[in-house]
Amino acid sequence: MFCSGKRKAGRGFILIYVILIGFICIFISLGCYSMEMNIRSNNLKSYNKCLEVDAIGRQREYLLTELNKYIIENIDCEGENPKERMSFLGDVRLYFEECFIYYDKNADRFKAVYIFDGKFYKEEIYEYKFEKGKILYSCVDYSFDGECE
Repeated sequence: MFCSGKRKAGRGFILIYVILIGFICIFISLGCYSMEMNIRSNNLKSYNKCLEVDAIGRQREYLLTELNKYIIENIDCEGENPKERMSFLGDVRLYFEECFIYYDKNADRFKAVYIFDGKFYKEEIYEYKFEKGKILYSCVDYSFDGECE
């Protein structure tokens, strides 16, 4: 019933254990490699996404920069009540490519209109306020109509 003697392992049992452990190590290393490749692929996609320029990002940046320069040159931002002086801007339109920005006297806001390939794409409305001799813009509304490439 009970074996009290030493059991002798047959030839090849050690080879089977070595092959099984070898396969386990290979599968673990392949899993680690595929995870690292997924991480690298994800990092490359994120990097490329960060480098992409928004369809209207360049136009918006240029228009707001030119508007800021124009206001600083023509309006005393540190004087008393600079908002009243904004009404003296008149019908000034600043253009970049087909896009433009202008001051709406009735609403006391700036409106940026984006046009691509002769078609209306988007209009953004900006409120402004003066703080410490600087003008700060905040987009309060936008209308979207169309697609941009």
